[in-house]
Amino acid sequence: MNKKNGFILGKLTKPFRYSGELVLWMDVDDASPYTGIKLIWLELRKQLVPYSIIKLKPHNDRFVVKLENVDTESEARELSGKDIYLPSEMLPELDGNRFYFHEVPGWTVVDLENGTELGEVTRVIDHGPYPMLEVESNGEELILPLPENFKIEVDRENKVLRVEVPEGLVDVFVNPSKREMDDGDDDNEVWL
Repeated sequence: MNKKNGFILGKLTKPFRYSGELVLWMDVDDASPYTGIKLIWLELRKQLVPYSIIKLKPHNDRFVVKLENVDTESEARELSGKDIYLPSEMLPELDGNRFYFHEVPGWTVVDLENGTELGEVTRVIDHGPYPMLEVESNGEELILPLPENFKIEVDRENKVLRVEVPEGLVDVFVNPSKREMDDGDDDNEVWL
């Protein structure tokens, strides 16, 4: 397996006790589809390496995992901080207007209000208070916010996202301000 065919389920955060067990944090809303996994992949020296799971049990809001051939605290410490990967086919199917961030690059974005095609998703930026779509639009880069209260319609069949776009947002990216257009024209202008 390689990263392109997989997704990050979570992270091995730290050793648990002294027998090689690790604390596993799953970055999911519902961990139940993953409580029976038997194999995970870790990135070691820029390659994904499979590890068999001997034991996986809940522990507070995380899990304790025992991996095959990881028997000491020092071996567990070497794996601490590593992201864990699973094959993409293990992702639960989404329906309705929910989508996975990794699935929408290349999709077309349309303004939900007026039906205007805005461009193609290049990536989803997932840091800050809410995710944002980075969209390539006729040579310009648009950044469209996706707060929870914004309407989104997902058309998987046609690979289209219809999104609520705040009024005037596209103009910020596409039309330079008057001051930028006048830059250099009024060298003697005085601002008070």
